[in-house]
Amino acid sequence: MNEQIEEQIEEQPVYIVNDIIDIFKLYPNVFPGGYFRFLKAKITNKIEKNEIIYENGVVLTWTKYKRKTKISPDVSILNGDIKINQLVNRYQGNGMAKEIFSSFITNHNGTTLYLDVKADNERAIEFYKKNNFKVIGEKLFGKNMKGLIMKRPSH
Repeated sequence: MNEQIEEQIEEQPVYIVNDIIDIFKLYPNVFPGGYFRFLKAKITNKIEKNEIIYENGVVLTWTKYKRKTKISPDVSILNGDIKINQLVNRYQGNGMAKEIFSSFITNHNGTTLYLDVKADNERAIEFYKKNNFKVIGEKLFGKNMKGLIMKRPSH
């Protein structure tokens, strides 16, 4: 965990988690109301597992898989692969998400990365394509929200 967030968490853990949740709430078209039902527990879990970067208003969370896991009927993530769960920027368009995401990719060079994104989130899809992710499948979020699964092979 980076030292900055570690210090913040030790000093004000509830404040940090609530601040992160407030960033997600800025994007209701991406994160519908039901998304928040378990978000506090998920963020707390990511902090405990050291699977989160939170700096300069950007939140990036991920999961490193320990065994082969199906994430859709046609796509499985293998042991050691990483699935990026969320990338959110409080100040969209300021370049900070790009910087943090690029650094994350560099730090995980040699690891296959996956993510899923709402099919209508064109801005995010283009951003991921610029970072060498390719669409490899489809999925549903909930009962009827179409999503895409994207993959960036290890380099």
